[in-house]
Amino acid sequence: MDKTLKAFLSGETGEKIVRNDLFGVYATNLDSREGAEKIAGSSKIKEYFTTEIVEKGPRVFLNFHPKGKALEEGLEFALREKFDFVPPKSKIQVEFISANPTGELHIGHGRDAFYGDALVNILETAGGKVEREYYINDAKGSTQVRELGKTVLGRGETYMTEDLKRRIQETRGKIQTDDEGEAGYLMAQEIQKDNKKFIEEVLKIKFDSWFSEEKNLYEKKEVEKMLLKLKKKNLSYEKEGALWLKTSEFGDDEDRVLVRSDGAFSYFLVDLAYHADKFEKRKYGKVIDIWGADHQGHVKRMKAAGKALEWKGELEILTGQLVALKEGGKRKRLSKRKGNVVWMKDLVKDAGIDASRWFFLEKSANSHTEFDLDLAQEKSKKNPVYYVQYSHARACSILKKLETRNSKLETISNIKILNSKHERALILKLAQFPEIIEDVSKDYQVHHLTTYVYELAGAFTDFYENVQVLNAETDDLKEARVFLVCATGQILERALNLLGITAPVRM
Repeated sequence: MDKTLKAFLSGETGEKIVRNDLFGVYATNLDSREGAEKIAGSSKIKEYFTTEIVEKGPRVFLNFHPKGKALEEGLEFALREKFDFVPPKSKIQVEFISANPTGELHIGHGRDAFYGDALVNILETAGGKVEREYYINDAKGSTQVRELGKTVLGRGETYMTEDLKRRIQETRGKIQTDDEGEAGYLMAQEIQKDNKKFIEEVLKIKFDSWFSEEKNLYEKKEVEKMLLKLKKKNLSYEKEGALWLKTSEFGDDEDRVLVRSDGAFSYFLVDLAYHADKFEKRKYGKVIDIWGADHQGHVKRMKAAGKALEWKGELEILTGQLVALKEGGKRKRLSKRKGNVVWMKDLVKDAGIDASRWFFLEKSANSHTEFDLDLAQEKSKKNPVYYVQYSHARACSILKKLETRNSKLETISNIKILNSKHERALILKLAQFPEIIEDVSKDYQVHHLTTYVYELAGAFTDFYENVQVLNAETDDLKEARVFLVCATGQILERALNLLGITAPVRM
């Protein structure tokens, strides 16, 4: 429903409105039957709703069933290009994937990739000014880059894969250095170049910026500057040969190491320099970091450091969970250490990009996910993404017969005459679209959109199987039902596009 109608109801009743999506009912808990009757008798209420009073013991509920004008305004609002749920004043940055440039992307990276991309799409549709960023952990002195260098120089096996063996052969003679950090950095650039191409061309994700740790932090001495700043603010101290940050004074469980006893900078210190660049230099009003499950312990210390450094922007850190693969009815145990990793390039090749996106996005990012490869490959209504795409293609097929596929919905047809339960269910589901966008823009639960679009496809299928569109009894009914088909096609396409999934016109 149009948010202005919800606001009107809230002001009219003085109570919070609770939505029951199954019936399209708005209910509020009142003190007396007289109070309910007074509200129900309002001319504005009567214009938009039919009402019913339900008494359960001492409690009185007034239920609102949207009708005519409410449904028309709700659909009109749902068909807008953009909404204004997110204030556009301050810039938002979403940083995601940010895989170490030591190898290819695996399915864990894929989940973060699709989640971050879809979240940005939704935030933009909700009215936000959003930028995507990929952080490249390519510092020459970092542990992972030096270990990569050892592998390249034949002094270790940490990152040795078939892909790296091939790369070493191809770059033989190009990497002419005996320094492990330099060798690792040069190989990391080659790996990152291919990963970037894969992300852009296969995963279809375009980042606004690719932030190099080596070039933007180390070469510019930003890490040392951050260290000096912490010392000047009296936020650090020495203990056991190391330098510590007083994070426990700002909500953390304990203090954290900034510089280790061997003089090496901790990852935590580098991260502080990176986030200072976001908040203090680039002036983002909100920063959303999407991290893997292995970074959960890092969240509290970053929040504490943000308080200590008095960053003006808002820091949100979202952590995902592990991904398992199910094939042939059996769950595969995946382990990077044991070498049985599933690479994203193989998953996309086997399942397709649309199914890969859907199956990663259909569950909450902070829950464990089991990717059912057999189901993802199935071409039937059992496969949810196939079912949704088929519903869109069906809507396009109906409109093609009327040559209205590309028409824009400039006016709302007379949907007041659509009174069957199948028509009403579809109208209410269509009108719910803005609420889903608003909710996701606030709680970042992208899976609510996949749930919504699947339910919309179900409501449309029920409508299609029970209501005559082209052979409607009257011209007015036909016009109203065609409008409903057109609106369904548009919102299905928009929702799928927000998820990064194609909306085919035929299947």
